[in-house]
Amino acid sequence: MIAVKDATMGIVARYQKKIYALILYLVGQDQETAYDVCVASFVEALRENPSPGREEVFMLRLIGISIEKCRNVKTIPTYDIIDVLDIGRAEKEPLQVVLKALQMIDHDLKVPLLLRYQLNLSYRDIGTVTCTSDANARIMAGQARAQLDKEIDHVLNKTMDRTI
Repeated sequence: MIAVKDATMGIVARYQKKIYALILYLVGQDQETAYDVCVASFVEALRENPSPGREEVFMLRLIGISIEKCRNVKTIPTYDIIDVLDIGRAEKEPLQVVLKALQMIDHDLKVPLLLRYQLNLSYRDIGTVTCTSDANARIMAGQARAQLDKEIDHVLNKTMDRTI
């Protein structure tokens, strides 16, 4: 029993930061909500499988649960998370632009984008999480990337209009 508990705690330790960061981006940078959703997601995933044998399967299920929980969360996007990062102003400004653009993207487009570029999941794994084929996951990630690029241009143009 202790070995199972230790293995479970090891899995939680390995994935808690990644899952929290994913949720944080999906809920608009609301840290309290992200924490609550993260904890609830781990609890649900562990209830479904209290002794996760195949770590990859558990992780994909955990991601799926987290995404579904985020779908139902209504928050007001904030961007103050960047202020706590220990980076220079020159690095913060592009991050703020990307975060603003990311918040403009619909949840269903944001998911494959974050799974691919934040969690570095394969298209096969994205397909598993989103209940679609590998090819469709690739298409969704490409569409999401194109939409993000469009929203970044929109944010930049809006910012330039204010400075003129």
